[in-house]
Amino acid sequence: MLLKYLGICIVLIFPVWISAQDLFQEEPVRLKEVRVTSTRLREFAVGASVTSPDSSLVNLHQEESLSSLLSAASGINIKTYGAGGLTSLSMRGGRTNHTAVLWNGLNIQSPMNGGVNLSVMPVRFFNHVEVQRGGSGTLFGSGAVSGVIHLSGKDLLGMENGLNVSASTGSFGFGSAAADVKMGNSGFAGRLAVFGQQADNDFSFINTSRIGHPKETQTNAGVEQFGVLQENQWRISDRSVMTTGLWFQDYNKDLQTLMTSRQPDDTNQKDKNLLVSANYKYYGPRGTFQLKQGLIRNKVLYSNPDYVDPQADNNSRSWISEAEYKYRVGVLHSINAGVNYTNELAWSDGYIGDVTRHRLSAFASGRYGWANGRGAAVLSVREELTNGNEQPVVFSLGLEHPIMNWATIKGTVSKNYRIPNLNDLYWKEDGYSMGNLDLKAEAGWSGDMGIDFSFSMSETVKTEVTTALFASRTNDIIVWLPEDGGKWMPRNKQIGETLGVEAGLRLTAQAGVNTLAARVFYTYVSSTLTTDDEYNDQQMIYTPKHKVNTVLSLARRPFYVTLSGAYTGQRYYDYKNTLEAYTLLNGMVGYKLKLLNVGADLSFKVNNITDTAYQVVAWYAMPPRNYRITLSLTI
Repeated sequence: MLLKYLGICIVLIFPVWISAQDLFQEEPVRLKEVRVTSTRLREFAVGASVTSPDSSLVNLHQEESLSSLLSAASGINIKTYGAGGLTSLSMRGGRTNHTAVLWNGLNIQSPMNGGVNLSVMPVRFFNHVEVQRGGSGTLFGSGAVSGVIHLSGKDLLGMENGLNVSASTGSFGFGSAAADVKMGNSGFAGRLAVFGQQADNDFSFINTSRIGHPKETQTNAGVEQFGVLQENQWRISDRSVMTTGLWFQDYNKDLQTLMTSRQPDDTNQKDKNLLVSANYKYYGPRGTFQLKQGLIRNKVLYSNPDYVDPQADNNSRSWISEAEYKYRVGVLHSINAGVNYTNELAWSDGYIGDVTRHRLSAFASGRYGWANGRGAAVLSVREELTNGNEQPVVFSLGLEHPIMNWATIKGTVSKNYRIPNLNDLYWKEDGYSMGNLDLKAEAGWSGDMGIDFSFSMSETVKTEVTTALFASRTNDIIVWLPEDGGKWMPRNKQIGETLGVEAGLRLTAQAGVNTLAARVFYTYVSSTLTTDDEYNDQQMIYTPKHKVNTVLSLARRPFYVTLSGAYTGQRYYDYKNTLEAYTLLNGMVGYKLKLLNVGADLSFKVNNITDTAYQVVAWYAMPPRNYRITLSLTI
């Protein structure tokens, strides 16, 4: 299967590479960077904590899914249903649908369930992964209650032309292959990336659900996936640029047999996702105009031969149109305003007919900058109409101000919201459940304040320290509960309150050909619900109070070593039972060389070095120690 994927990658990439040699004759010109990500993140997320995974961490997870990278990143809680299984994320004690995921500035959360399956997203498809913590509803709309993940491409017009091909093999039938080619000049540039992966996941584990804790072999946990990403940038004139992206993913996953199951499971889920984006930017003398168009098409086919109806087909389509204009007021100040229209369509075996929803929102931000780089303040506001009904008006205030040459104080306060997803509203009544058209949007407040320190011990040793205290309260949280007669129905029932602390340390040192980088990030989260049942005042399920992420990398040309560690504290999986805390260590050693015009990178990776037995979600076994070898060639 690995050779199959590698062959597909080469077949798709090679003609593009050959034809591009004749099509693009000019030498690439390094231009001012043109990023696809939102202007709002770059200039109007003042006071918010925005970080990116370290380059060494990205390299460690280059041949894996986004879920594996983010699980090792700072302050992110990942919920994974077994090896290679469905994965969701949360931040700062929020729920899964409280963290928005944006690709090229477009929110790709499912309109049906409000989630995003990170397992279908290869790390190598994204040149930039940025994590924004805290409420961001004014900037990015519904669902951005506790944080936002920003996924975007690089400045293609400024990138060097090149071809990269890689292949990996490892334990439990793991194999992956990928190819990535970029060609262009100062007027047009294109990129094509292809990725394929498979894994049997037939590992051995200790089954703690059975008497005597026998050793068993995992069944029905295989996964296959294939993806293609194509991006282009045109420099239409000296003042305008057009960027397009097309991303297709095919994900076929056997849903892992639970440790508590007496018989091997036969359930399966197939995901097919198509995402298309177009972004036009015009750089005027006093401002920047940006127009975005996006199409998101999702299909999920769930199969269980034990059911009377063995298949459930769920489909959704979202069309997103957005326009915004940033106007500069003098040198230090600016105003940004825009409108967003999203049309959502869903059809499912769980609905009675097709469901359509129209969402129209307007947003505006004003940025005031102090002279001499002494910080900035931003005030933002947003209003949304959903099928003509007004949602809560939300606003935010962000502030950054240096108190010393090496210390900056920053903070935000915001009002946020999340509208019900389509499953909450329109799930048809059957013998087990039904939707609720009377639901109202969740609404609440969040805020944080912290101090960032940055200083150099010498010209070659730099240190950064970040600290933050955060809190939030969300009212009318939507939960599915059994009504009279046992039928499940969503209600606005719960109040969620979160209080936490984040602290990070980053150290970099350079000595000749030696480079050392170390990072430690600690998160404490107290996240409780106010309910009328046994979950009242309990820590939110699957939310650890304590989490620590570490990364240590050492490079001495041509060798490099990376070690990452993650400690996840005890978590509740219901109102009284908990999963044990665990620590995972992953390591990689690699060797880079260049022969003629070909660069080679050979690496050996060990996951779960200490062979820890752990569970991320209750009764889903996770892999023991395992190994991977990767060879990457760059031309």
